[in-house]
Amino acid sequence: MRYDSPYGPFTPYGDPRYYIAMQEEKKLIRRESNRLGWTALLGILLLSVLFDGGIFYCRILQGYQSGPADFRGINPVLFYLIYSLSYALGLFVPVLLYFVLRKIPLSSGLPFEKVGGVKILACVLMGSAGCMLCNFPAGIVVNVEQKFGFQGTIPDMPLSDSSAVLALYVLSVAVIPPIVEEMMFRGMILQGLRRFGDGFAVVASAVLFGLYHGNFAQSVFAFLCGLILGFVVVRTNSLLPSILIHAVNNGVSVVIQMVERYRGAAEAVMAGEIRAAVLLLLGVIAALFLYLKDRNFFQSGPPSLPLRFSQKLGALFSNPGVLMVTVYAVAASVYTLTAA
Repeated sequence: MRYDSPYGPFTPYGDPRYYIAMQEEKKLIRRESNRLGWTALLGILLLSVLFDGGIFYCRILQGYQSGPADFRGINPVLFYLIYSLSYALGLFVPVLLYFVLRKIPLSSGLPFEKVGGVKILACVLMGSAGCMLCNFPAGIVVNVEQKFGFQGTIPDMPLSDSSAVLALYVLSVAVIPPIVEEMMFRGMILQGLRRFGDGFAVVASAVLFGLYHGNFAQSVFAFLCGLILGFVVVRTNSLLPSILIHAVNNGVSVVIQMVERYRGAAEAVMAGEIRAAVLLLLGVIAALFLYLKDRNFFQSGPPSLPLRFSQKLGALFSNPGVLMVTVYAVAASVYTLTAA
C-alpha cells in the first residue's frame, strides 16, 4: 500500500520518505499543539486576572467595606456578574485572537454544520447519558483521595437565597461555560488538530480539557466527557450538540444541588437516581437510533499514517505550551487537594 506525503508517495517501513514524513508530522503536531497550549493557558490566566481584578476594583470603589466573606467581600450579585463576564471574555477572547492571527475563518474553526433536529436530540441524549456515567470514575478518585486523608471534595461556588444570585449562578454554570469551553476545546483545539486524525484530535482535546479543570477528580470527569463531546462533534461537524450536552450535564447538576439545598440530602439522592435511570434509558434508545439511522456513526476511520497514535501523543506533550498547561494543572490540583 502506498501513501502520499509532501515528499511524494511512500511505502511504510523501509522507505526513507516514510521516516521523513514521520519527522515532519511530529514537527507539525508540536508546533500546532504549542500554539493551542499557550492559547488555552492565556484563557486560564485571563479569566483569573479579569475576575480577581474585577473583585479588587469593586472593593476599592466601596472603600474596602466588608461584604459577605463567601463572596470575596462584595455584593453577591456583583460577584456573579464579574464572574460571568470574566469567564465569557477569558475564554472567548483568546479563541478569537487565535483565529484572527492564524487567519482561520470562524466557520472552519467553530463549525455549526446543519444537523437535523432529531439527530441533534439523539446525540444530546446519548452524550448526556455518557457524561452522567463519567461521574463514577471521578467518584473513585474522590474515594482514593479520602483514603489518603484528604477531603476529596470539589470547591463549591458561594450561594445565597436571593433569586438574582441563583439566576446568575445558573447562568455562570449551565450557560456560559458550555458555550465558551466548547468553543475553545471542541472548536479551536479539536479542529486545529483534526488534520492529524480525528481520533487523535478527540483524545488530545479531551486531555487538555481535563487539564484545564485543575482538580484531580474533575480532570478525570472532564477528560472522559471530553471524549464523548469530541466524538459527537467529529460525527456531526457541529458544536451545537456538544454545547447542548455540556449544558444539560451542568444544568442537571445544578438542579440536584438545588434539591439538596432546599429539600435535603435524601431527596437529592432520589433525584440523582431518577436522573440516572431516565438518562440511561433515553441514552440507550438514542444510541440505537443513531446506529440504525447511520451505520457509519460509530465506526472508526482507517488508521492515519505516518505516525502511530502513541507517537502523536508524545508530540502533543513535547512542546512548551502543553507542558505549561500540564504544570498548571498539577499545581492547581495539588493546591485544591491540600486546601480543601
